Amino acid sequence: MRLVLTSAQAALLAQMAEAAYPREACALLVGRAAVSVAVSEIVAGNNVAATPEREFEFDPAVHIALLRRLREAKAPERLVGHWHSHPDGRAEPSAQDAAMVNDPSLIWLISAVSDGVAGMPQAFRPQAGGGFAPVPLDIVQQDS
Repeated sequence: MRLVLTSAQAALLAQMAEAAYPREACALLVGRAAVSVAVSEIVAGNNVAATPEREFEFDPAVHIALLRRLREAKAPERLVGHWHSHPDGRAEPSAQDAAMVNDPSLIWLISAVSDGVAGMPQAFRPQAGGGFAPVPLDIVQQDS
């Protein structure tokens, strides 16, 4: 399994992470899953966590509205993952991230932001026994 983002999507995530710094930014990833998971849409949402400098909680109203829209559209796209930033942290899941896993089928995409500058995101998938496994990330120049 691989995650595929366009270069424009990767740039958008970097912009969102840098704009939210020193808070965590977050978004939902919509796409199609087959041999690879291709992201077709990034749905930004407010981080409504009590301490957004150290954690994220995606706005539930936006999340529910997205799920409703996808269900009603009966399109092949679905929620495939979520993205968030780690201000002055690493682009890997934290212990707090691991505690938040409620759907092991979703990909976790994480961007480290160091001194306000976002790095390349890294992708992960929760494992049944706990922890995360890396997911290869492909950045393509155009939608494929």
